Amino acid sequence: MKPTKWISTLATALVLGFGLASAPSAYAQWYISGDVGAAIKSDAATTDTADILGVSASISGDLEFDTGSFVNGAVGYSLGAIRLEGAISYQKNDLDTWNVTSVTAGGTTFSTTAIPLTMKGDISTLGFMINGWYDFDTGTKWVPFIGGGVGAAKVNIDIESIAGVATTYDESDTVLAYQFGAGIGYKLTPTVTANLSYRYFGTGDPEFDDGTDKVASEGGSSNIMVGISVRF
Repeated sequence: MKPTKWISTLATALVLGFGLASAPSAYAQWYISGDVGAAIKSDAATTDTADILGVSASISGDLEFDTGSFVNGAVGYSLGAIRLEGAISYQKNDLDTWNVTSVTAGGTTFSTTAIPLTMKGDISTLGFMINGWYDFDTGTKWVPFIGGGVGAAKVNIDIESIAGVATTYDESDTVLAYQFGAGIGYKLTPTVTANLSYRYFGTGDPEFDDGTDKVASEGGSSNIMVGISVRF
């Protein structure tokens, strides 16, 4: 192809491309969605550090959680196969057991087989996310989708007792959040879709500090949800 014709063809393609991009799509429309489901939080390596009589001491182990609940609401815009949305989510899991595996005092660490300490309290996460999803056109009412997002999460831990000993510890930390997942939707009507989805919701490692005790933990959960989205 001659250079002049190549340039002409490229220019024509660009004009058509910009024209299509600026033209309203038959599938481009706003939507709202809501999801509810179960939150299966991963065991979290957790360390509690405090100064005792001027000596720094810490206790480490894996913190287990009960299955909790997850709710999510989003407002988005669909451009054919691609959807972009802003979402707010809330997750809460009750504390279960802290399996202590080591104690450090005065720079010396003592390891042990896991000592289970019963915990009472909960950990909750309020997430603010920007998500992107890709819908697969199957030519039917079934619409598989994949995607993910990034944002921020405010993580709060509320400990009421450890091994039956009452305590008061209620602290929060704001950290980076991310998620990825997949699901499938079923078009109940041209504007209403029912969804079943899985999402892994993760965060940076939160650190809680009440001025006496510093608790460092991990964040991450597998969430299975059902929901409804409505286009308008």
